[in-house]
This record gives sequence, C-alpha cells and structure tokens, in this order.
Amino acid sequence: MKQRSSADLERATASLLGDRLLDVPIARASGPARLRLGTLLRAACAHPVFAGWPTPVDDWLDEAARLADELADADARCRILLRRAIVRMRRLDLDAALALLQQASDANDAPGGELAACCAISRVRVLVRQQRLDEACQALQAIRLAPQAASASALRQLALGEYQIEANEVVAARAALTQALARLPEELIEERIQASQSLAFVFISLVDLPRALRYLQQARAMLRGAGVWREVIQMDVALASLLTARAEHAGAQALFAEAAELCRAHPQPELAILIDLGRARSSAAQQQGGDAVAACLRAARGYAEEGNLIGLVSMVVFMAGIQTAGKAFPEAYRTLATGLAIARHRRWPAAEAVFRAHIDRLRDEQLGPQAFDEMVARMVSEMRAR
Repeated sequence: MKQRSSADLERATASLLGDRLLDVPIARASGPARLRLGTLLRAACAHPVFAGWPTPVDDWLDEAARLADELADADARCRILLRRAIVRMRRLDLDAALALLQQASDANDAPGGELAACCAISRVRVLVRQQRLDEACQALQAIRLAPQAASASALRQLALGEYQIEANEVVAARAALTQALARLPEELIEERIQASQSLAFVFISLVDLPRALRYLQQARAMLRGAGVWREVIQMDVALASLLTARAEHAGAQALFAEAAELCRAHPQPELAILIDLGRARSSAAQQQGGDAVAACLRAARGYAEEGNLIGLVSMVVFMAGIQTAGKAFPEAYRTLATGLAIARHRRWPAAEAVFRAHIDRLRDEQLGPQAFDEMVARMVSEMRAR
C-alpha cells in the first residue's frame, strides 16, 4: 500500500471527521429515527477521544441511547455500551470501562458474533492498562474470530501488540502492530493513532529512529486533522527530541516553535517546560549559547514555580555548563550563584550542595583559585559602581 504523506493524511482525517460532524445535524433535521441512530453511532465511533480534551462523543452517545431505547434496538444498545467503555478506557477510568464491557456482553444476543469479539478484545486492552497481564494473555488466547470479521481481527492485533509491549516482547509487538495498522479501517481514527504511536515506541526501543519518526509523523498528522491540539504538542515534542538526537536541528526547532505557539493557545505548563528544555538542548548543540540560555531560563522558572527541585537544579546546572563551554565564566558563576540564592530562600539544602559543588569546580578546576577570585572581585566592584 502506498505511503501517504503527512499532509495528505492530515487532510483525509480532517475531511472524514468533518463529514461525520456534518452528518449529525443533517440526520437530525430530516432523517427518521433509525437513520439518526446510525449516524450518531458512526460519528461517535469515528471521533477520537482523549482525556481532558473536549469532545461531542458523550452527547452523541446519550442521544443514540435514547433512540436505541425508542426503537428497541438491542444491537445498537450493545454498540453504545461498547463505545462508552472505550471512551472510559481513553480517560483511564478503567474499572468503569470493565463494568460497561460486562454490561455490553450480558446484553448481546449474538455471543459468537463480531460485537462479542470486540467486547472481548476491548476487555483485553483494559486489562493490559491495569497491568493484569496474565489475565490479558488468557483472554487473548480465548478469543475466536470468524474469517469475515476484518475489523475485529485488526483490533485483536492491536490488543496483542499492546500486550506484547507491556510484556517486553518488543520484536513481536512490531509485527502485531504493523498488521493492525495495515488492516484498521480508515474510520477508526482513534485506533490508528494508537497503533502509530505504539509502533513509534517500538522502533524507539529497537533504536530504529527513521521508522520511529515515520510513525510519530503519522500520529501527528492524524491528530492535527482531528484538531486535538494538546496531543499535537506532545507529538511535536517527541518528534523534535528525536530530530535533535539526529542533529537535525532546523526541523527540531520548527517543531519546538509550533509546540510553544500551541501551548500559548492551549496552556500545558508541564509540556511548556519540556519544550523549553528541548529548545535549550538543540540550541546548545548548535553552539547558539544565547538562545540556549534563554530557553534554560524559561524552563528553570517553570520548574521553580512548580516547586520541582530536581528540574530546577538540572536546568541551572545545564545553563551554567553552556556558559562555561562558551568561556562565559562570569555568566556561569552568576547563574550558579543565583541558583544557590534560590535554594537558600526555598530551604533546599540538597540543591545548595549541588550548586556549591559546581561553583567549587568552576573555581578549582576550570579557572583556578586566583583567576576565580579576581573575577568575583571585578564582578563585585562593577555591581557597586552601578
């Protein structure tokens, strides 16, 4: 199958979801109850759900449930319960997901059909997320699929790959997830994103960065098409970090810049710190000391506001290292002294010890005691003269 470009994949995702979104009001305005029910279910299954991100899926499922009751449609009721369970799984409400899957299984009139298989597969995926790996393995082995159950077969491979990742069977997971992604219907955007992200993790584990980049780019393209900007930020940071490791700094900085812009529109404080850290490392690798120090300062400020001791110390030490490498010894000393003052103010003795150790190293190993003392005397004199 020909590989689509990221731009084509983004457009296709946006187009599909846009169509499903428009289908709903059209069906509401003019369609009979059964058409409305089918339209709502298709839309609810197509639109991806992520924890903490707004979605119309819950309202669609509520409306579909009322129609299923009105029409006495048992199959639709089961499908609604199944989708509700997956939504709960996405939000990491795993006990509720299992309860809904049990309800769907109990209400299903065709225990040997594809819907029953999808419920069983979804149960495996929840068990994997609960780290109940022995139960998940047994449940996987018990699943039997009809030859024509193409979607269920793809979902089973996805569940198998997720299990194998958690069981540290990474090479086997590569085969299962590759098959899943090739077979998953275009409509199942949520699962295609999941398969792409999982494959990227597998290839990172296998130190195959080109393939990891390819699957991260696929996931990012689908997330952009879906407009799930918080998840796009995470993909930008992951991609940029890999590009930095490959010394592809122009591409990395462009992704970090996009992530920072999205963070301003959709505030994500923890991700903002990671963005600044990544920009600092990329700038430092390119000998762009000024940009690197500015990014370090932003990250250090974020860590200080969070009360994150380890993060603050690492950023201050990293920034001083950049300055030292550029022979900017007064700036390096000022950075470490500022960190020491913050640590004293916050009463962080462990941080104080780290900063003192780095100041001693600057004095004894990098400058020498006499040159260091002369530098500090000049700095004090200049400060007094202001």
